[in-house]
Amino acid sequence: MTDTQIIIGIPGKWKNRTELIQAVASQSEGYLLAGHILHSKDKNITFQVEVYDYEPSLKETFSYASKGAFSERLLEEINNHTFTVYIIADVSDFGNITDLIDAGAAILKAGGMAVKIETTGIAHSKEDWQQLHHTPDILSVYAHFVTIIGEEDYYCSFGMKAFGLPDAVTLNTMRPKEAADLLNTFNYYHAGERPIFTNGETFCVQPDAPTYILTGLQDFRYEEDHPFYNPFGLWNLGTNK
Repeated sequence: MTDTQIIIGIPGKWKNRTELIQAVASQSEGYLLAGHILHSKDKNITFQVEVYDYEPSLKETFSYASKGAFSERLLEEINNHTFTVYIIADVSDFGNITDLIDAGAAILKAGGMAVKIETTGIAHSKEDWQQLHHTPDILSVYAHFVTIIGEEDYYCSFGMKAFGLPDAVTLNTMRPKEAADLLNTFNYYHAGERPIFTNGETFCVQPDAPTYILTGLQDFRYEEDHPFYNPFGLWNLGTNK
């Protein structure tokens, strides 16, 4: 697995950057924020960090990324943020993801309000992220880092690069729930079992279910410099003609 970057953003209402640094030092249980570095000496993990001033569009982006799950009260708190801490992780194995989850929890303990995965476009409440932090198994991480999107011509997943794997795509020839079940089952099997797929291989959800033919593709959805771009590509799940 080659390195790829996963970015999470955490807004908070710190009075100034000095208060942010002090809050991390006193409340994060072992992390220190210095310049563009977030470091835990005890856990021997380090992340690159960017701290941005107030962003007027943050409430709207968190509302969209939460898929309507955030209360208006939480969205108003986010709207009143002063800074957003962006943690940038170079991910090369599953342990790096659990480290990133830990670092996100540390900033939440220091006054962060919620988490948005910038490389997937999913937002989570503080409580939801803390629960993930307590049980970071593959299924929980998958549910938090991967989403299924329906486009005009196809359904696809976003976020599998967190596992160092291609996303999955299938043509818009079935109902949304069926497509989501197919892609989620394929992705979870891929992340959990790590099979070596090849072009032309077949996949089915269960023995009596339709069979899909796998074709590897480059990620055509975004340019390479876009946060959603998956450098590992896509597996297209196609049907027999």
